[in-house]
Amino acid sequence: MTDPDLLRDIWNRACAGAGDGVGGRYLSALLLVDGMVRNGGPNHAADSCDPAELAAAAAAARYFGMADLAAVIDELPAAAEDDDADDRLSDTYYRLAPDSERLTDALAARHATAPEDFQPA
Repeated sequence: MTDPDLLRDIWNRACAGAGDGVGGRYLSALLLVDGMVRNGGPNHAADSCDPAELAAAAAAARYFGMADLAAVIDELPAAAEDDDADDRLSDTYYRLAPDSERLTDALAARHATAPEDFQPA
């Protein structure tokens, strides 16, 4: 079992954009877009993030074993152009990840199998 303080430190570094190793960088990318969606919805994320940031977040979701959430992130650009898409994507995003617990669980699971991915390069 991983020390919760260690996971909290990994999470906090990722929130600050200072994630260590490939895992920390993936977590940073995912948390950037997750925060945008949670603060202003899919439309906000689509308008505020460039395509590379959205692609990195989708890749991160896949890395953490959340292909379903990655598929929603891949669709976020549609939310910038269509209110119906914004509503649909918002509903789906919050159904898949109603709070940060799914992300913290995914971090814990990935860290348990690949702790070296979260070490400084």
